[in-house]
Amino acid sequence: MNVSAESVVTFSAYVGAAFSMGIGAIGTGIGIGIGGGEAARASARQPSGYSEIFKTMLIGQAVTETAAIFSLMVAILLLFAPLPSSGLSGAAARLGAGFCMGFGALGSGVGAGLANAMACRAIGRRPDTSGDVTTIMLVGQSVAQSSVIFALIIALLLTFEPATSSSIVTVCKLIGAGVCMGFGAVGPGLGSGIAAMYGVYGVACNVRQKPAIMRTMLLGQAVSQSTASYALAVAILLIFVV
Repeated sequence: MNVSAESVVTFSAYVGAAFSMGIGAIGTGIGIGIGGGEAARASARQPSGYSEIFKTMLIGQAVTETAAIFSLMVAILLLFAPLPSSGLSGAAARLGAGFCMGFGALGSGVGAGLANAMACRAIGRRPDTSGDVTTIMLVGQSVAQSSVIFALIIALLLTFEPATSSSIVTVCKLIGAGVCMGFGAVGPGLGSGIAAMYGVYGVACNVRQKPAIMRTMLLGQAVSQSTASYALAVAILLIFVV
């Protein structure tokens, strides 16, 4: 059976799209489930606070869904957009983009869900802190999405990479860029979500210390996200420099 170069590129686009959406849905699905489960338990504990708990759950789940939306966007581009690169380099770029976006969404989805779950639990225990808790949750979730945005940038760069070389070096560096940023985004996304989760917990315990708690949470998240920026830098070097 003869396999044409065009068939290899098409195959890679299909597999890349599957990686992007299949793996990308895992973290978001888990994160949303954690938030929904904790909201149900909080509602049982504090029926009078149901409306606030439910509202916070929906807001938090909407932010958690961001990572999966990015994965869906990259998958659709790989499936339907006319992309410039061809040959083995085109196949490698498509595989790298899908891998990058899929794993890049994994940590942020779970991390944002953890913050949402703790916010629902906190409002169930202290309904009077709902406004402050929701604010901290949203700030923390937003920072936790930084690593998935880095993954989206690299995935888009790979998707529209115009390389036409079929050398093994080009193939390896394009796949390597996707692997680097995809794996490099998992830990920062999850770590930032854990920092946000305990930031929410701290505000619920002592709302008067909200400014100090937010500063500490943001500092921890910034240091956690610094490792994602390292992965971003190496991925860009792989694509454009080496």
